[in-house]
Amino acid sequence: MSQSLSVSEAEEYAELSQPLRPLMKLETSDFYIGKRISLAGDLGTVRYVGNVVGTQHDWLGIEWDDPTRGKHDGVYNGHVYFQCLNPQPKAASFIRSTRKFDQPVGFMEAIHQKYAPASLDLDDLLGILLEPDEPISISGKVVEEIGFDKIAERQAMLDELQIAILDRACIAGYGSKPWRSPYGSKLLDKDFNQNDSITRFGKDLPKLQFLDLSQNLLEQWTDVTAICEGLKIKLLKLNGNRFRSLEVPSWQAAALDKIYGDVEELYLEDTLLTWYQVLFVTSHFHRLQILCLTSNLLTDIPKSLPTANLTSLDLSYNCFQCIGCLQYLTCLPLLEKLILRWNQIDRLTCNTMGPVSTCKRLTNPTNCSTFTEPVVFKSLQHLDVSDNLISSFHFISHLPALVPKLKSLRIAHNPLFATLSSDDSFILTLARIGSLRTLNYSNITAAMRMNAELYYLTHIGAMLSEFPVEKAAEVLTYHPRFVELCNLHGAPTVNRGGAFLSDVLDNTLGSHLITFTFTFKSYRCPEHGDLLDGREETIKIIRLPRTIDTYYLKSEVGRLFSIQPLHMRLIWETGEWDPVGLSLSPKDNDYWSVGSQDSNYDEEECTGDFDSYMDGEVSLEEGQDGEYCGYGEHGGEAVEQTAAVDEEKEREKGKWVRREVELVDGTREVGHWIEGTEANVRVEYRKNVY
Repeated sequence: MSQSLSVSEAEEYAELSQPLRPLMKLETSDFYIGKRISLAGDLGTVRYVGNVVGTQHDWLGIEWDDPTRGKHDGVYNGHVYFQCLNPQPKAASFIRSTRKFDQPVGFMEAIHQKYAPASLDLDDLLGILLEPDEPISISGKVVEEIGFDKIAERQAMLDELQIAILDRACIAGYGSKPWRSPYGSKLLDKDFNQNDSITRFGKDLPKLQFLDLSQNLLEQWTDVTAICEGLKIKLLKLNGNRFRSLEVPSWQAAALDKIYGDVEELYLEDTLLTWYQVLFVTSHFHRLQILCLTSNLLTDIPKSLPTANLTSLDLSYNCFQCIGCLQYLTCLPLLEKLILRWNQIDRLTCNTMGPVSTCKRLTNPTNCSTFTEPVVFKSLQHLDVSDNLISSFHFISHLPALVPKLKSLRIAHNPLFATLSSDDSFILTLARIGSLRTLNYSNITAAMRMNAELYYLTHIGAMLSEFPVEKAAEVLTYHPRFVELCNLHGAPTVNRGGAFLSDVLDNTLGSHLITFTFTFKSYRCPEHGDLLDGREETIKIIRLPRTIDTYYLKSEVGRLFSIQPLHMRLIWETGEWDPVGLSLSPKDNDYWSVGSQDSNYDEEECTGDFDSYMDGEVSLEEGQDGEYCGYGEHGGEAVEQTAAVDEEKEREKGKWVRREVELVDGTREVGHWIEGTEANVRVEYRKNVY
C-alpha cells in the first residue's frame, strides 16, 4: 500500500531513530515525506513513498534541489504521484530505497572534521569536553589523564573560530551524531529541554559570528535554533535547505528573540519558503539589516516584513512582474537597497501606461482599506532591476515618482536597450532621473549629466515637432522632467510649420546646441579617377550640445559615416578670411609663416584690400594649393591653419585665405572653439589611411 503523507501527518508519525550508518541501505519504512537525502552529493527531498504502476516493490519519489537532475515533475506515465515545490518539468525522479545514500552528520561533528581534525574518536572527545574539569573514574577508581594536551590544542582551535563555512556537509541535526528528526508536535517538549547538551555550543565556539549551513540536510527549524542557541551569530546562511516544519518546542519559542537577537544578515536563498513562512522565520530577527530571498519563486508580497531595521533586501531570481507587487516594502523605514535582478518585471504598476498615481494597487500599505495615497519608497537609494523584461522608457521616466531619493540604478540587459547603442542607453536613462549618482556601476559627473539632459531635450523637441499643439500635453506625460529641464537648460526649439515652442517659453535650447553640417570628401585615384573607398561625397546634419568634447564628436561622426574615429580628421571651415604675405621677406616679424602638414587645401585669393573683397567689389581668382601646420604649443587644442603662398606673388599683391581649424583629439569642449550655433565641418581620412 502506497504511503503519501501530509507534512502534519509526517510530524506525528516517527520516533527518534538510531544513528544512521555510512552509505547504509535503508528500507522503505525508514523514509517519510519531507525527509532530506543526499545521493552521491545530489541533495533531494522525499515527496512520495510507495508503489509505481507497472513495477514491483516500493519507490521513493524525490524532488531534487537541482531542478534539472530529474526526469519528470511527479507525473509519470499519466499518473500523478506527488507535486514538487519547484515547477520545473524535470525536478523529480523515482529511485529505489536500496540505493546507498551519503551519511548525515551532526553540527559539532562537522565542525571538528573541518576545523579541528584529529585521529581521536569523536565520542571520547565530546565526552571529555562536556566535563573537562571533572576527574575520570572507572569502577569508582580515578584513572590517570593521558593525551589531554592534544585535546586542549583542538579545543583552542575552536575557541578562536570566528567563521564556520559548512555548506554541503550533509548536516542533518545539531548533535554529535544525527538523529532522524521528524519530531511530532507531541514529542517536542517531552524529548528536549533547556539542559540538553546543545546549549554548550556557546562555550565550545565562543567567538563564532559567521555561520554558513547552506545546502545541507536540515529539515526543521528547531534544528537551526538548537545550533544557534548560545552562539553570538551575526551572519547566518541557510541557502538551499528545504524545511518541512518551522515549529519549535515551547522552551525554544520563549528564547527565540534572544537566540537570533544578534543576527544582522540572513540568507534564505533557494529554500522555496512562501512569503508567510518568511514572515514567521524573520519575526524574531529584530536586528536584521540584510536579508537575501533569491530563487524562492515569490510572486507577490502580501504583507510587510516585521524587521524594522532592514536596510538591504535581495529578491533576485523570483517571479515578480511589477514594482506594484512590492508595495508593502514601503513600510520598512530604513530600506535603502533593493535588488530585483532576473525577475519578470516589465512595468511599474498594473496600469502600464498611465501615471503612477492612477494605479489602485500602489496605495499606502499602512491604510490599505482606503487606497488614497500612492506608494513612495521614501528611503530607497539603490535599485537593481537588470535582466528583467523592461521594454519602455515609461518605466524609467516615472521611476523617480516611486523612488525620489534614488542614487544608484542598475537597469542593464533589458529588452528596452537591445536596439540602442550603449551610449544612447546610458544618456537617455541618465537624463530621466535627476537624482542619480551611479548608473550601471558608472559614476556620473556634472558634465555627463548636462550633456545627457541637453541631448534628451532635443529628443523631446523632435517628438513635439511631430505632433500638433493640442497633443503636446499628452506627449509630455511621457517626459515628467520636461519642465524641470527647461528651467535648467532652456526649452528646445520645436518647429511645427513655423511655430516654435521658444515663442511660449522664455529661454531656448538653441543657445546650447550647435547644428553641425558634416561633409565627407570622396577620394579618387589620381590615375584612373576611381573612388578609393567606394564613397561619393556625403553630407550629414546633426545637432549636438556645445559642451561635448572632440572624442565624443568623433564617435558621433564615426557612427554617421561608418568610419573609425582614429582614421578620420575633422576640419572646421570657419568661413573667415586671414591675410597672407604682408611682408617682402620671411625674416620680417609681420610675415605669416606656414609649415607643412599631411594634406592640401584649396585656397581662394584676391587682390586689393580685404574690405572691398568681402563687399564683392573684386573678383576671386583660384589660387594654388597651400600647406598648413598645427602649432604644438596648443597641446591637443584646435589648430589654426593657413595656406602657403608664393613669396614672389606676395611682393606684388596681398592675399587672403579661408581660415580652417582642425579639431584635434582632446577633452576641451567644442564650444570653446566654435562660436555661434552652426558649423560646417569637413570629414577626411588621415593620410596614412589612403
